[in-house]
Amino acid sequence: MASSPFMTTDDIIASAVRRALIPISQSTFTTDDFIAFANEELALGLVPSILAMKEDYLLFTEQMPVTLNQQRYQLPDRAIGNKVREISYMDPNFNVYEMTRITVDDVPFYNGPNTQSRIYTYYIENNEFVLVPELANGPIGVFLITYYMRPNQLVQTANVGIVQSFNPTTGDVVLDKIPSGFTTSATFDFVQKRSPHKCLLIDQTALSINTTTNTMNFGGPASYLEPTDPRNSWPGAPSTGLPMNFAVGDRICLSTQSDIPQIPSDLHVVLAHRVAARCLEALGDVEGLQAANQKLAEFELKTQNLIDDRVEAAPLKVVNRHGILRSGLLSRRFRFRG
Repeated sequence: MASSPFMTTDDIIASAVRRALIPISQSTFTTDDFIAFANEELALGLVPSILAMKEDYLLFTEQMPVTLNQQRYQLPDRAIGNKVREISYMDPNFNVYEMTRITVDDVPFYNGPNTQSRIYTYYIENNEFVLVPELANGPIGVFLITYYMRPNQLVQTANVGIVQSFNPTTGDVVLDKIPSGFTTSATFDFVQKRSPHKCLLIDQTALSINTTTNTMNFGGPASYLEPTDPRNSWPGAPSTGLPMNFAVGDRICLSTQSDIPQIPSDLHVVLAHRVAARCLEALGDVEGLQAANQKLAEFELKTQNLIDDRVEAAPLKVVNRHGILRSGLLSRRFRFRG
């Protein structure tokens, strides 16, 4: 039988047990211990290595409706390191405009009667971005907040629902099971089965859950849109629905959970090896740990070549957005907005 192209949490635990030669009947490590090791190694070992490649893995765009008379907006709490890649503004005609970050020292310079209806500057204060000046009147639209999303915490496959079938018109999704904790008061993430197992939608609410037929309803079809489609966050838009590219085998999980590591499938075996090394370290097996670390160094060297330079025939073009030749065009674009 062909092996799966990815590993679930259960597969990673089984692989770590084999690699560290841990007896099946042992009582030193519980399943929760293995999962805790995996989550720690994912967050502190693999994710920093992936981000170091600068190839936009883990990138996610979230929308936030513009609210008149509101100056402060929360930064996404799922952002790695509580930092964002970009904040921009999208108007009702789907035009996207760059916003400029300033420091709190520059706030007096950007206040004035001619800026009350314009969305173009902000500063960061702790976990909020603050508009300068406060928007008293002007355009509606959404903020597009792009950030590197923290991978969901790993859980066993018993704690997630695997999609068996779905109806995009009605929003019905049939799962292999309804895990405990799946209620209409909870929020859910749609996790893609395909590598790199990204979140298709996050924090969705189920309208109904039928434990007899293993069916969840998320409404439809109005929200059957791309995640960056502005209609997802437009005033009056429904907060439920199925995502684009939804497929059989995808996962529905409680928010911030997944049974598949949300990194390229090629790195799943590296995560399993890291868990095995943590077990050897905890057992005090110095010789075994040394051999495991040598193998891990070999793995990481080879996997860097796998995930780096994602489009080999098209080197990344560096655009000087704020150069002299572009400044006039951008200024005119912003002047006549609103």
